[in-house]
Amino acid sequence: MIDELNYNKCQEDFGLELLEDENDLEDILNEMSSYIGWIIIHFNSLENSIAYCVADMITHDPYQDERVDVFLSEMQYSGKSRALINLYGQVIESLALTTSKANLTELEKTFVECGKRRNEYAHADWVGMKKENYVCVKTNAKKNGIIRRYRKYNIDKIKEDIEYICDAEESLELFHETLNDEINGEI
Repeated sequence: MIDELNYNKCQEDFGLELLEDENDLEDILNEMSSYIGWIIIHFNSLENSIAYCVADMITHDPYQDERVDVFLSEMQYSGKSRALINLYGQVIESLALTTSKANLTELEKTFVECGKRRNEYAHADWVGMKKENYVCVKTNAKKNGIIRRYRKYNIDKIKEDIEYICDAEESLELFHETLNDEINGEI
């Protein structure tokens, strides 16, 4: 079965039927809910690690760190992650470091993918789940109509997404540590 489906409004009922039994829906959501919670927990941890790395790239003075936190607290995930990628790129360029720009680009793509995955969980229409566990994860209005994107979820898929976000945080920590080692002449 296909894991992702896109429908315009005219095709909305194209084979996707609502779960009619509220008990079935509740059972499925009870089974998935703790895993969905872990998506949010690990994503927030990743976002906090990104914020830490931004502050670490800017200053090592605790008084100044709090000033950086003033700005970071007003930024959403995408702004923090873009700022960090740009800071890393600026440091790599200005210090002519050998840290791979390909690795930086890969880290950037990973951050974007983590945000996409998290948003699909956080903004999904879980109560409107369709049969076979299809959930509307995105609705867009376009000039040619309303487009709805559905994703099929099960515990294994959710666990895979949890692992992806955890791996992203580990990749960030390794990249940050390697870059700092190079800055400090330890590589």
